[in-house]
Formats: sequence, C-alpha cells, structure tokens
Amino acid sequence: MDYKVIAFDVMGSDNGLIPAVDAAIKLLGEQKDLKIIFVGDEVSLKKELSSRKYNQNQVEILNTTEVIEMTDGIMDIRRKKDSSMVKALELVKDGKADAITTGGATAPFVAGCHFILKKIDGIERPGFMPVIPTLVKGKITLLLDVGANLECDPEDLVNFAIMATAYSKAVNGIENPEVALLNIGEEKSKGLELHQKAYKLLEENKSLNFVGNIESRYLANGKVDIIVTDGYTGNIALKAAEGMGKSLLTEIKFALTKNLFRKLAALRLRKAFKEVSAKFDYKNHAGAIILGAKSIAFKSHGSSDKIAFYATLKMTYNAIKNDVVNKVKKALEK
Repeated sequence: MDYKVIAFDVMGSDNGLIPAVDAAIKLLGEQKDLKIIFVGDEVSLKKELSSRKYNQNQVEILNTTEVIEMTDGIMDIRRKKDSSMVKALELVKDGKADAITTGGATAPFVAGCHFILKKIDGIERPGFMPVIPTLVKGKITLLLDVGANLECDPEDLVNFAIMATAYSKAVNGIENPEVALLNIGEEKSKGLELHQKAYKLLEENKSLNFVGNIESRYLANGKVDIIVTDGYTGNIALKAAEGMGKSLLTEIKFALTKNLFRKLAALRLRKAFKEVSAKFDYKNHAGAIILGAKSIAFKSHGSSDKIAFYATLKMTYNAIKNDVVNKVKKALEK
C-alpha cells in the first residue's frame, strides 16, 4: 500500500508521550492508508505501544537521545542534532515522511522548519495558521500569522492570503474564500502604515477575494474564511479569544451549578451545553500549519492531550491527502 507518512515528534510536550501515542493509534485505526513514524525514546515508545492494538505495518519507531525542551531556544535546533524534533524534520526533508507533527517548543520548531525544511521560493516569512471555530454551523476561519514572525511586511500579508486561499480551497472545499485584514476598524484608512499598505496590495490582487478590514471582535462570527495579520497581533488575538472562551465556559458551568434548582435545570440542557463546549474548545482545533515551508509542518499546543494531538494529526493527514504544499506553490506562481 502507498502510505501517507507522518513523522510524529512525541517528545518535548508538557504531558509526555502517552497522550501523543493514544491519539496516533486512534487515527491509525481510522485511516488505513496512514503510517506514523514515532520519533523519540525507543524504550518508552515500545513500552506504550506494547499495550495497544494496531496494524504494525502502519507504525515505525526512530530512536533519539535528545529532546528540545520548552525552555530551549532557536539555536538548540543546531546543538541538539539527535533530538526528536530535528530527526522528525530530517525524515521529511529526506522524503521518508510526507509531513511532521510536533507538540514541542514553538521557536525551535519554526527555526527547524527554516533551516531544515527551507521556505517555498518567493516566501520571505512563513506563517502559523490555526483554525478558529465560528458561530456558523460547519464553518471555520483561518487566521495567520499567529506567532511565526513578530514583524511582517505588507507583502508578507498578501502572501499569507494567497497561501491560505489555496489551503482553504484544497482542504476546506471553499470555492472562493473571503479574505479580510485584521484591523482596529472596518474603514480603509484605519490602522498603521503596515495595514494601509497591505490593504492596498490585497485590494489590487485579483487572485484574492478580499473583502476589507475586520475587527477582532468578529473572529468567531464566521463573517469571512481567512483573516491575515502580523504574527505579533495575531498571537495576541488568538490567545485572547482562547482565554475568553475558556473563561466564559468556566463561568457558565459555575453559574449552572450554584444551587440545586439550577443543577436540575442544567441537566435538561446538558447535551446543548456539551455541543457548544465541544465546538469552541481549542483542543478540537489544536493544530497550526506553518504555511510557506517547503513541506507540511504542523504544530500542536505544548499542553496537548489526546484530543488535541488527535485533532492536529488529523489536520496533518488531510493536508497530505489534499497535496497542500504543491497547491500553495502553484497559487504563488500565479
């Protein structure tokens, strides 16, 4: 069988390798054309895998002796040559895997993608692109950059829009994705010089369905398919949205369990609350692709559990299946 292969760096995340292994085994059971190369401590991996049922043809292990820790910097990609992150990236670079997934440290991973996987021709700055759930049933919004670059040029934001448009068409099946620029107001004149120049370039690019500025309060209303911004602003917007969502769900839970009468009333609405909670739980949308790298590279949250790792691995698989990188390259060439 012609397998789609993911190099899975299972070391370096906050919760250890058990949730990573559990998530991978679950996805392998669903996708029979998928193979996962577990990259990390072989002894620990064999111990965990020995207690689980899976098709052995779908699993390989690559032993490593070092780990990129959450406290490590970008130069540790150079120093720790036998780390699980470096070896997983090298599997992709050498064509032994189609994509990499990791829950490891962000800065070294971005550096590793730059040094090892390299950038697509014409891309100065690749961008991190997560998925934002929305109020519209079945619709998500793509947001980039959310932290791969602290500073961006107007041309970078146009490239983000082009790449995200190609991704949205390939993976999400959106025929003509709507693109907006994150700003402090909807008027064309709003924002810093970066935003005003980016607005002009986005408006002039006829390959894009650019609809103007969008404010951060509309991130989750499903108004557009893609929102572009610089990495500094995007990271703040994403974390603010995640934090507010988590706080709101916590407060609702507290209010509903305040007394016996409310608890009884809440039991009748439990299914509805679970649906809302699942929809806006970041764990179900945990993956962020680095768009602009020459190969498919996904980053999951450092605190990922089984649910989050599963979501990220599934996004990685779908990106391979839909040939995302080649479609992004073709869009940029046009």
